[in-house]
Amino acid sequence: MLDRFLKSTTPTILKTIYYQLAYGFLFLLVTLGIITGCGGQNPAANQPEDTPRKESSLTFQDVTLEKFDEGGKPLWKVNAQKVLYSQDRKVANVTKPKGNLFQDGKVVLQVEADQGQIFDDGKEVLLNGKIIAIDPRNQAVLRGDKLQWKPENSMLVMQENLTGNNSQVQFSARVGRYFTKEQKMELQGQVVATVKDPPLRMQTRYLQWLIPQEKINSDRNLKIDHYEKQSTPLSPEPNPQNPQPKLLQQVESEQVDYDLKTKIAIFKKNVQLNSLEPPAQAVSDNITWNIAEETVLSPETIKIVQVKDQLTVTGNQGLLNLKTKIADLLGGVQAISNKNQSTVFANQIQWNLETQDLQANGNVIYQQTNPALKVIGSEASGKLNSDNIVVTGTKNVGGQVVTEIIP
Repeated sequence: MLDRFLKSTTPTILKTIYYQLAYGFLFLLVTLGIITGCGGQNPAANQPEDTPRKESSLTFQDVTLEKFDEGGKPLWKVNAQKVLYSQDRKVANVTKPKGNLFQDGKVVLQVEADQGQIFDDGKEVLLNGKIIAIDPRNQAVLRGDKLQWKPENSMLVMQENLTGNNSQVQFSARVGRYFTKEQKMELQGQVVATVKDPPLRMQTRYLQWLIPQEKINSDRNLKIDHYEKQSTPLSPEPNPQNPQPKLLQQVESEQVDYDLKTKIAIFKKNVQLNSLEPPAQAVSDNITWNIAEETVLSPETIKIVQVKDQLTVTGNQGLLNLKTKIADLLGGVQAISNKNQSTVFANQIQWNLETQDLQANGNVIYQQTNPALKVIGSEASGKLNSDNIVVTGTKNVGGQVVTEIIP
């Protein structure tokens, strides 16, 4: 019985199974086709050719990107509202990037910008638009519209509307290079820097700012203006809304080293200091200007001029005290009055720029042209802007001053 039943029903069962498998397989193919058509094909393919293609798999929202060195220390970490990778995955375009740049595992710069690009797996970072970079170690703030950061060089380059500041210094320039290891800023092109205390404005083509050492230096032609103190700090660009403070001194030179802590500036090569208070000019190749003490010192040949009274005093070295308005010159000193056509030679001369009193010592020679006269002695005193010069003392055996009437 059983055998006949199996023989009669087996073909029907096999046929039923065959049709079920066939319909199932067909259903599977259709289902896969629908999935492939919906998920694997870009909807933008049917759009006009001028419509940008969007690769959803290469775009990310609210992401954090990080880069580490071989030792596992972070090089940079950036949060962005949007990240769009290029087709080859070598460039990441970021929107509203904000993050940290590291050195030896520590944060050296906190940065943010409107846009940015990350190249070659993080070997180079570019930021654009309304950039702010802050060094938390020294509170230096840098602003600009273009930034380049290469972790391997530990150098940040900023340009376009570049400005910066900390509690002591403000600046503007065309290009700035910030070396994060040394905390050193190099500025180039139309550089203007201001110092808060004392109020100084520096203008040059190139400037270095050594932030930890609190020093500024330049080896290019430079002009420094010293102003009277006021409540409003100086800015790199004069503000029309704020009145310009009173100018006290102005210095031009080819080289300067300025110490923000001691307030001492050392100028080299073709130095010319013009003082309005008191009115005088000091010219030398080596001048040390102590702004706090109001002194101008030169260990080399220095010439001090009062243009209004046509007076010039030159010595092998000298000190000008702007507070007391007294100049002391040593070695081969020569005081000339062009107005009176008279000259005093001595080893040492002290000159009061306000009263014009002069005191000369050592190998004194006084000469004038009208009438022609020459007097030799050991000391002299009088007023440099008048003919009233008294020569005293002599090394001659007779003990008298030697006077020569020159025909």
